[in-house]
Amino acid sequence: MRKCSLIAEDRILLEKYRVCFQEETAYMDVHDFFDQKNLSSFLESVQNELQAPDLLVAASVFAKRYSYLVVVPALFTFSFLNKRLNMSVKNLRLLPSVAENKWLPRIFIDDQQALLCDNETEREANRNQLLETIFAHHLSPLWDKLSVLSKVPQHILWENTAVYLFWVFESLLSRSDLTASERDLIQSDFDYIIYEANARLFGCFTNDNPFELYLSPKKKIGGQNIRIRKTCCFSYKLSEDCKMCKSCPKNPNCKIGAL
Repeated sequence: MRKCSLIAEDRILLEKYRVCFQEETAYMDVHDFFDQKNLSSFLESVQNELQAPDLLVAASVFAKRYSYLVVVPALFTFSFLNKRLNMSVKNLRLLPSVAENKWLPRIFIDDQQALLCDNETEREANRNQLLETIFAHHLSPLWDKLSVLSKVPQHILWENTAVYLFWVFESLLSRSDLTASERDLIQSDFDYIIYEANARLFGCFTNDNPFELYLSPKKKIGGQNIRIRKTCCFSYKLSEDCKMCKSCPKNPNCKIGAL
């Protein structure tokens, strides 16, 4: 494997996923989240930003939007561009939202070099390293701390993560410009993460994969194919009319119970 720079086209693609390549004043260096005092202070600021009723709701919504920033760019770059970003917690900074009506933070990557896979063996090793970096060394311990701090159940946090993991792969697989070999490679990455990867890569203390449970078949609801969640993320508590997501298990149209 060898280091390479992200070309201009790569950066344009990643900017669509709220990745920033120019340094700005940050909310927080990501490694500071692993200090309980810093995390508590930050979560209180998120609660104020979202006008959430309590820390549990703030933590769940933060985890949902933060999962997007960590999981989507990393897996998109690896599976579609064949490059591994440096997603170490010491290499990331959370930046403020620039959206007018919704809190959507962005992520800044300091070391913007990527690793290029030259053969299948290197690619498999790189894939494991990437999964271990973003899950076992980042999201898993962060979800532990967030759960203790806010009392939000961990299975909600993991499904918040799963939603975007599924989304990035299903979005890639729906592209019409893929060659057959590219499609097979993306599908093999998806299958590996869900069905084959060792649980230790996700920071799990059991032999269970944290995502397989949530990959249920989609159902036709209101003319759309929707995967019903197993848990509620509590986003509805941020709206005045308490409008639920179409995929929420509490939504009467879904007709299943939440965990």
